[in-house]
Amino acid sequence: MSFLAPLFFVALAALAIPVLIHLIQREKKQVVRFPSLMFIQRVPYKSVRRRRIHNWFLLMVRLTALALIVLAFSRPFFERDDLDIATGGAREVVVLVDQSYSVAFGDRWERARTAAAAAIEGLGPNDRGSVVLFSSGAEIAMRSAAAGERERLRAAVAAARPSAGSTRYAPALKVAGSILAESSLPRREVVLISDFQRAGWRGEEGARLPPGTTLLPVPLTSGADLPNVSVTAVSLARSTFSNQERVAVSAVVVNRSTRSLRGGQIALEIGGRPIQTERLEVEADSSTSITFAPVTLASSFMRGTVRAGDDALPTDNAFHFVVSPVQPVRVLVVDRGGSAGGALYLTRALAIGDMPRFETTVRQPEAVSDDDLRRASVAVVNDVAVPASLGRRLQRFVDGGGGLFIATGSRATWASDVDLLPAAVEAPVDRTRGEAARVGALEFGHPVFEPFRTPRSGDFTAARIYGYRAVKPVTGAEVLARFDAGAPALLERRVGAGRVLLWASTLDLAWSDFPLKPVYLPFVHQAIRHLAAYAEPAPWLTVGQVLDPSAGAAAPQQASGVVLTPSGRRVGIEEEGAEVLELTEQGFYELRSRTGDRVTAVVASNVDTAESDLTPMDPKEIIAATTAPPEAVRQAGAAGQALTPETQERSQRLWWYLLCIGILLLGADTLISNRLSKT
Repeated sequence: MSFLAPLFFVALAALAIPVLIHLIQREKKQVVRFPSLMFIQRVPYKSVRRRRIHNWFLLMVRLTALALIVLAFSRPFFERDDLDIATGGAREVVVLVDQSYSVAFGDRWERARTAAAAAIEGLGPNDRGSVVLFSSGAEIAMRSAAAGERERLRAAVAAARPSAGSTRYAPALKVAGSILAESSLPRREVVLISDFQRAGWRGEEGARLPPGTTLLPVPLTSGADLPNVSVTAVSLARSTFSNQERVAVSAVVVNRSTRSLRGGQIALEIGGRPIQTERLEVEADSSTSITFAPVTLASSFMRGTVRAGDDALPTDNAFHFVVSPVQPVRVLVVDRGGSAGGALYLTRALAIGDMPRFETTVRQPEAVSDDDLRRASVAVVNDVAVPASLGRRLQRFVDGGGGLFIATGSRATWASDVDLLPAAVEAPVDRTRGEAARVGALEFGHPVFEPFRTPRSGDFTAARIYGYRAVKPVTGAEVLARFDAGAPALLERRVGAGRVLLWASTLDLAWSDFPLKPVYLPFVHQAIRHLAAYAEPAPWLTVGQVLDPSAGAAAPQQASGVVLTPSGRRVGIEEEGAEVLELTEQGFYELRSRTGDRVTAVVASNVDTAESDLTPMDPKEIIAATTAPPEAVRQAGAAGQALTPETQERSQRLWWYLLCIGILLLGADTLISNRLSKT
């Protein structure tokens, strides 16, 4: 016998307490009064302490009770190897049921439920069973139910349905391992019911079951010759016709079966109504692309679905997307001419953009209104003297999240009380004599210059700079580009919720030929996109991704409200937008205002098309990676690597019986003492 906490044996010293009580106990003297002592013989008084034990039985009961309690706290157990424990006794059975959408193929789901019911029926009278449903994650439907609770286990299986998630075996095996590790039953089994897709197993080392666990696979891999096509991707090509924005939808269809598809149909639905149907023919184990006629974008959050008929796995036959007209980025250009004069090259560069489209307004410094700033996402101050009042309004504009681009030429001045610029603007530097300055030392990791990282994507050194302003960066500013002499050329500073970019030269031909170079247009577009924090909304997301209602173009301006899931379930959103929502369903999620009467955004959710690949794997790979074979268990026992002491002690639970016997003996001691005191 071994002990987990042998230090508790120190408490055996307490056994001396009852002995001492018996030994030092004194009898009470009874005084008898006599009228006279003249006739009684005088005997010398001698005090005698009791030094013998009268009731040995009562003492032994007390000592035994205390010894058993101390022994219980020391957690005793009998050392046995894995094989001895695993070969007999009650079982802890965990039934893992795959509910990824691939098990809806053919009759696999019905067979999965039948196999789970058979595993439940096989529970013995002393066995305990758990049901775990899994796809990309794992959920315990019923935990450690006794064999008499089979009806509850059956109900958990009957209530399950295939989900929209993908197969991942590691989370399910980890949950099963935690259930088995906490069990006190000697035998442990895992019944894994799945179609055993190759894509679902990545050889995770962390998915290890406790030693001695038996993993029983139940494959559902049949019906491979059934038809199975899936829409794996959709591309959207935007165009403009008669001042109306249109989008052409192209879909990629993959035939994953061994039979060619002839005479099929694929349809484009807009708003839930089919608007175009095309003939679909795909060879076995191949793919094809279908392009539909352009559709006019008449409203925001237009819902579209490409549907490829029905087959043995209908879940992957639909691909959803959401598309909206491109919202223009409104740019306010503050220029000295009040028209396109000094900003000619800038406004023409912005007029060419269509992804996104830039909407430009030109104003003189004195004519800039609060409404102009309220409507704009980015303001460009193009080499002008900025009045103090306008400077303060621009600072509030940037603090509130707006973007500001400052071009400094000979006229650029700012009030000293405006804490907005990334650098202090100093005297002009004349490079008209000798060699002109060049722009270099670009920070390609910054979003403004990231598109120019690859070779032949834009040569900034081709531009000749004949003049620029010397600038001294302030604390917190970042230099993104420098002139060849080392002077800062482009700087950025974060102010409040917005950003400020300062270009140390002009954006026209006054001080450089930069506007004549091919790199000018993409540089201006990229800078304005960055300042506007523009990001094109994703047409769709994938089940398993997280939707943050407080961020991104698909989010409402006010984070508070509700999300309506494809199944009609309503999910509340926190006031501060801290709550995120995991996409678990296929279809369209609606983000609504708090009152629920206004749709603020729509998000399309699609299943992971990798799950459509039903290529099976050998279940022995999972068994070998998660369990130890009997030979390994036997060798481990021979090498002294049997079950851990904690596991063996937990499976035997001897302390419980010892503690109960000790408490019963203490109760018996009380009864015996009361009876002896009355006699």
